[in-house]
Amino acid sequence: MAYIGQSIKNGTFSDLGFTGTFNGSNVTFDLGTQVSSAAQLLVSHDGVIQRPGTDYILASSGTQITFTTAPASGASIFITEISGAVGGPMNRDINGDELILDVDGDTSITADTDDQIDIKVAGADDFQIVANNFKVLSGSTLTIESGGTITNSGTATGFGVALDDVTTGDAAATLATSAGNITIDAQGSDTDIIFKGTDGGSDTTFLTLDGSAEGDATFNGNIILGNGKGIDFSATSDLSDGDATMTSELFDDYEEGTWTATVSSDSGSITVNTSNDECHYTKIGNRIFLSGSIGISSVSSPSGRLTINNKPFDTSGGEGGKRGVISMCIHNPASDEGSGIVGMIFESYAPIRIHNSSSGGEVNSNRIQASSELRFTGFYE
Repeated sequence: MAYIGQSIKNGTFSDLGFTGTFNGSNVTFDLGTQVSSAAQLLVSHDGVIQRPGTDYILASSGTQITFTTAPASGASIFITEISGAVGGPMNRDINGDELILDVDGDTSITADTDDQIDIKVAGADDFQIVANNFKVLSGSTLTIESGGTITNSGTATGFGVALDDVTTGDAAATLATSAGNITIDAQGSDTDIIFKGTDGGSDTTFLTLDGSAEGDATFNGNIILGNGKGIDFSATSDLSDGDATMTSELFDDYEEGTWTATVSSDSGSITVNTSNDECHYTKIGNRIFLSGSIGISSVSSPSGRLTINNKPFDTSGGEGGKRGVISMCIHNPASDEGSGIVGMIFESYAPIRIHNSSSGGEVNSNRIQASSELRFTGFYE
């Protein structure tokens, strides 16, 4: 009589077409497929159903069957593979049984522990689901493929990564936050914070903050300040004695260089030796320091006011503004001027005028002759 009922909806139920050489000696035969459990086979030996594990076992990773007793010559054996759920739709309680998903039987889902689903892949427990919790088990990895996204609409916890476990990337990166501070904290005792990079292919330390010296900074290169910026000393105490008034605590400028001087008279002429006309300057904040030795190669009846020209920075402030006095002497003069020769720097006046501080008058340029030298040093604002 024909079978009346539903056809198989799930699982495998098929005759393997098992054949072999039965001679009372051979016990192991090829199945022609691979199964993971002896219980997946329904074995009939001369009309008698065989018991898995007692009458036969699997061999060669489930591709062969081994009988406990060698089948005799002329034996009648057929084998049916039964795997998965056989029969109607999977709408029944499997009560903790393992649901095998693939052909070789090593990938499955089971719920043999209350309120817990275990997912096995390739024979290893990789994932686990419990109430409100999906777990990636030890040895397994959750990989987001290219184009994939993880979106957090709730609260993410436990995602911290030890800094020494962060690997080197292969593209530009940004450390950013839309609110709050970003803190770099070397928490080991006396440990430094070191900024490094690659300069011309060479690994280079750019900046070291010394953790054993309250953060003393050692720069490998120059410190370049923005226009109008400087080093702010406002943390230091201000002068409070007398009638002094502090006007600035910002060190905002430093410069050093050379300048080419000329020497002039009201009448006649004074020619400077071009191999001995280079003077030096250093500007620190708003203070300019000058030094030089100007050699004279020739003169032509010089007379009147004697000046040194081309100083690098002019003073300003109008009458009563910033003035300066520099020390100087005339080496090998045409005639002796006496002591107290100084260079006078006046506000809004470019040249340095040569005066005699003893008499208060200006030094006449006729004191200069060929081979004279004007030697000076001093500063002004």
